[in-house]
Amino acid sequence: MHDVVALTRHFVEVPSPNLPGDEREMAVAVSDFARSAGLTDIRILAKEPERPNVLIDLDFGAGGRHLALSGHIDTKPVGDANWATNPFVGEIIDGNLHGLGTCDMKGGVAAMLIAAARVAQAAPSRGRLTLVFTADEEYGSMYGSRYLAEEKLVNADAIVIGEPGGIMQDWDMLNVVSRGIANVYIDVEGRQGHSSLSRIKGYQFATLAMATVMQAFARDFVPSFPSNTLNATPTVNAGVMVSGGVGFGVVPGLATFASDIRLVPGMSRETFTSELTEFLAGFEQDGIHASARFELAPRDWLPPTEVSHDDPVVTSCQRAAEKVLGSTLPLGAFPGTTDACWLQGMLGIPTLPAFGPGLLEYAHAADERVSITALEQAVPIYEALIRDFCEAA
Repeated sequence: MHDVVALTRHFVEVPSPNLPGDEREMAVAVSDFARSAGLTDIRILAKEPERPNVLIDLDFGAGGRHLALSGHIDTKPVGDANWATNPFVGEIIDGNLHGLGTCDMKGGVAAMLIAAARVAQAAPSRGRLTLVFTADEEYGSMYGSRYLAEEKLVNADAIVIGEPGGIMQDWDMLNVVSRGIANVYIDVEGRQGHSSLSRIKGYQFATLAMATVMQAFARDFVPSFPSNTLNATPTVNAGVMVSGGVGFGVVPGLATFASDIRLVPGMSRETFTSELTEFLAGFEQDGIHASARFELAPRDWLPPTEVSHDDPVVTSCQRAAEKVLGSTLPLGAFPGTTDACWLQGMLGIPTLPAFGPGLLEYAHAADERVSITALEQAVPIYEALIRDFCEAA
């Protein structure tokens, strides 16, 4: 019997931080386990050699439906976070497994692999399963899901992504919405000059003007969005990065702040851009010139997605949750952006963005962790999901 905790710990010990971005060792680790568990139909698909995606196929027989379970094999970098443990060693503390990627989302990948191995031992009478393990999810998906979608390399009736879906507690909702993201830079102009003349000449400091614009942006910019049954709303995060200034003795002539805006279904790039341009134009009356530009593709505009509430994959997930957890789950909107923006947004395959073990608050943070209980529950949940969805006529 395969141990999901042990496999997750093994994956944690195989670093795959992005940036810089190199998933080759994780692809080997995933493939090696798959073969040892009897999952031998393995495809390695890569836009660049150091950015491999791993796809594993199981064919149960004619008829039924085709399910894909998906997870990414890269992680965020450790960065400047101050960890209490070694990020690359899985350590059990107070019922949680700590380590980089435990929650986001090597634990989910491990659970999917073990569930698939269990199903293969007593396979359904029909249907297909594909495990889709992607590179580059944490930095725009150019080499991962977007590449797979652009090349039409993924085919399924539905996809379930194992991102950590818990907000207040594990398995507290079934997320049918994946919020998108718009990444923008706001450039604010001043007049560069000799700082000794700043009062005499009345030079405008771009950095001070930027502070005015940034505070107003955080307080007052509310992009329009259509109403939805889940009451999902956009989130404006102003000033996730700031830059400006040349050095001592120089009045800065340009300053920039970056913002990410979390999008909900129905928002369009054209409308958003028009509203942003109009908002920034309002500062001209105060003598402040501000303009917006998007981050370079593919991290400029990642579209939001939504799966119909009565889609068969939603029903199958509910039945799987009820079988293992004893209750059905309320439908929700995942706050983050996932590979669903390409797998559904580009391929049109209904994709649930976050049906996996873990709490989102522990992702991208120091001392990342996942509950041992949730990790162990994930295996039978995925096994029940595979059987329920694939065997349907």
